[in-house]
Amino acid sequence: MACFTALNVVARVALAGGPPNVKPVAFLAITAGIITGALGGLVVGGLSMVISDLYFGGGYWTIIDAASMGAIACLAGLLWNRREKISRLELVVGGFVLTAVYDIAVSVIPAWIFGYNWWIAILLLYIPFLAGGIVYPFGLVHEFTTAVLMGAIGPALIGRVRTLVNQNSQN
Repeated sequence: MACFTALNVVARVALAGGPPNVKPVAFLAITAGIITGALGGLVVGGLSMVISDLYFGGGYWTIIDAASMGAIACLAGLLWNRREKISRLELVVGGFVLTAVYDIAVSVIPAWIFGYNWWIAILLLYIPFLAGGIVYPFGLVHEFTTAVLMGAIGPALIGRVRTLVNQNSQN
């Protein structure tokens, strides 16, 4: 859990200047949930957001982001931790859907708290708009990035880390 959390924090800080929402945070949190279980996913997802926000500057959104990232990683643990074989397609679709749940939650919860329309929050997440001279759909980019990482790296990472965890637990 510590390694996944540290990698997430470093990746989030290192990629802060890159394209918005192209970061492996959801991918690593979901993967941690699959490998370590629901509680491990909750811890990795939540701590990754809290610790990295110490660098970025925290606020009310830190609580929402940490709880939401922890929740999707926990859900991944509940869905897949006990499964020995998870298909690549299932990881891609699951990664996309769980990241969409995260994106919608961190958009709708502040809308509810501050009293503006939830549907506007979702529109702003999915309707591409001009950002830095290009049209950019923030939500779809985040979900697509996670889905690609889940399909490309997820099976090998999950298999190798599970093997290491099993070897260490036997010793």
